[in-house]
Amino acid sequence: MCAHGIRGLMANIFTKDIAVLDVSSRLISAIVGVKKAQSVFCIKSVVEKEHSGYEQGEWFDADDTRSVAISVLKEAMLNAESRSKRIYIGVPAEFTTVVKKDVAITLDRERRVIDADIDFLLKKGDTFEGSNYALINSSPISFQVNTSDKLYRDARGLVASKVVGTISYILCEKSFIRFFDEIVASLGFKDVKYISTSWAEGISLFEKEERDEPYMLVDIGYISSSVIIGRGEGIEVMRSFSLGGGHISADMCEALNIDFELAERARELVDLNLTYQENSVLVGDGEQNIYGADACEVVKSKLDLFAEIIYDILEQSNIKLSPYAPIYLTGEGIASIRGVKKYLSTTLGINVDIVMPKLPGYAKPCNSSKIALLVIAETLSNSKVGGFFKRIFNGGNL
Repeated sequence: MCAHGIRGLMANIFTKDIAVLDVSSRLISAIVGVKKAQSVFCIKSVVEKEHSGYEQGEWFDADDTRSVAISVLKEAMLNAESRSKRIYIGVPAEFTTVVKKDVAITLDRERRVIDADIDFLLKKGDTFEGSNYALINSSPISFQVNTSDKLYRDARGLVASKVVGTISYILCEKSFIRFFDEIVASLGFKDVKYISTSWAEGISLFEKEERDEPYMLVDIGYISSSVIIGRGEGIEVMRSFSLGGGHISADMCEALNIDFELAERARELVDLNLTYQENSVLVGDGEQNIYGADACEVVKSKLDLFAEIIYDILEQSNIKLSPYAPIYLTGEGIASIRGVKKYLSTTLGINVDIVMPKLPGYAKPCNSSKIALLVIAETLSNSKVGGFFKRIFNGGNL
């Protein structure tokens, strides 16, 4: 390649535009944005379209998903007038797994721990070659130095001869990477990075002080959901299950013998705070009516199942949340249902808080994944491995 061609390629890769692809169980969303100032993003383009989705880590219709991904990326890049050749792709929890391990390094002498030591420690624990998974993230949960039992959020600057890090390694199914590598290569992207969507949400939705202690984040999607228990910059537990808000509509459709589209509207309109009169119509289409009391009963029944799954994951983790820590809820599936916070809090016996991005114009739970990916992608675009954690450790705004 001639020098002019190399300069052109590098200019396109290192443009300030950030291109992100978010793959949820209902939508594929392409976002192009640029960071203008500290915590200020300019969103140039957002294009999202429905695809057939996935369940148990398998596409319902891979050809449809491929077609939709190509379509939204083409349209978003055109609308944004962006020539970026770098793309960040969010990996849903159903296509990832988390391995938590303690990794120890011995320094050449008693001295202060530096960035390079942390980089080496993170890389030392990467022993995943030869599996069906590829490493896409390694993040520290906590550190110990020498023989002390004291846990540190950041070991840099401490004087030590030995450092032990509890690290979470997030692995992505290689089949997922191959699938999207082919898609973005066909569109001319030269540099592809994969980000765990659940991890991105945990890092971007909470300040670093909120992550000093274990926190639980539940993202209920349309037909797939995830639960993470995170701490520090890492994830201690990640679970996914093929159940979401769309299943509430499906239950309503079956139980009340109504059209699915009407059931979807009822799910959006129902208010769990209200006591509906027996003949109070929640929504109708001229031929069919859904009564508020009936809709409430179906929604609460499915929420009971969600609560049971969430509680079981917390119990099986053997991780104790601090006494006043809530369980955080986000995602497009149920977080927007009126009264869901109160109902789940009562059912679980633990306070539930709804979280969402702080970005103006996108401050809704349904936007959590795409905005989290954009925020984290921007940080990664300006950082090396150690530099990324340096920005977080030092309280830098993402």
